[in-house]
Amino acid sequence: MSTNINISVSSYEKRIGILGGTFNPIHMGHLIMAEEVCQHHHLSKILFIPTYTPPHKQVNDLADTHHRYEMIKAAISGESDFEVSDIEIMRKGKSYTIDTVREILEQYGNESEIFLIMGADSLNELELWKNIKKLSQLCHFVVVNRPGFNTEVSARLVEIIGNDNISDMERLRIEMDPVGVSSTEIRKRVNDEVGINGLVPECVEAYIRDHALYTHI
Repeated sequence: MSTNINISVSSYEKRIGILGGTFNPIHMGHLIMAEEVCQHHHLSKILFIPTYTPPHKQVNDLADTHHRYEMIKAAISGESDFEVSDIEIMRKGKSYTIDTVREILEQYGNESEIFLIMGADSLNELELWKNIKKLSQLCHFVVVNRPGFNTEVSARLVEIIGNDNISDMERLRIEMDPVGVSSTEIRKRVNDEVGINGLVPECVEAYIRDHALYTHI
């Protein structure tokens, strides 16, 4: 999993990253993070999985699932290592990561290695995730945080998932410079009729404009 490890073709094809979220909308930060993780850990693909209803937070200005899915599809068009999955959209209601990982393993085979990509802020709530102990046995956690940002794992999380999984998480951790863009900022700029050029791919900017998303929020 380190950058100097030799990976066989057969095992490489089964190294799958998962990047979930509301993607409301998808922006350059998401794409840069996905590319960094994909290259650093030699993943065969990254699945972008938009949520139907996020279980851990309330989003008042959440665009329709169809729009969020189509924006991701447009943003990753031409990127052979990136795919978008609608499994949580099709499931409807609240989706939990444990259910999504299990479904991905059924789809790609139980011999697959799943790398769950998350921001450092997720560490604060990871111990509260549904069946977190079992989830830690089904996938790797790849935490992405900015350089110098201190992210301490809680004693409770260590107690739940064990030292081996914590060590695995630390080994896979990636530090990257902040991109300086957020979906919240983009939605506000659109509503305020301020340009978002460079914050999202041009195709996403056009989609937001053509479908009048994030206005009057």
